[in-house]
Amino acid sequence: MDASRQVHAPGQHPETTRADEVRAMDRAKDLDLSAEIKDIMISVLELGIDREQLDDKVSLYSPTVGLDSLSLLHILVEIEKRLDLEIDDEDVMNAELRNVGSLVDMIRQIIDAKGADE
Repeated sequence: MDASRQVHAPGQHPETTRADEVRAMDRAKDLDLSAEIKDIMISVLELGIDREQLDDKVSLYSPTVGLDSLSLLHILVEIEKRLDLEIDDEDVMNAELRNVGSLVDMIRQIIDAKGADE
């Protein structure tokens, strides 16, 4: 066998690096997390819309979402249940929750911190 030839796993492109694979897996996890949080928001707030209509840039306080402090609490409790997380009050107070994407980012940071602690 020619030593200059590399053998690649099935479905793996020769130019794909391990770092590329990790980034692709992270993007897939991010999409799953975003979808899960949007599904929770739609359910808890009884929005009656499809997930695709809840773009990351939509303001949490817009007429579409209509978030208030009590509804935020309900969403966070449901996220804790479904994702087996503990969300500290400090995390919420320190986060600048302006839109759907900022909520997803906060949860992602909490999950990342939990993974680092384990």
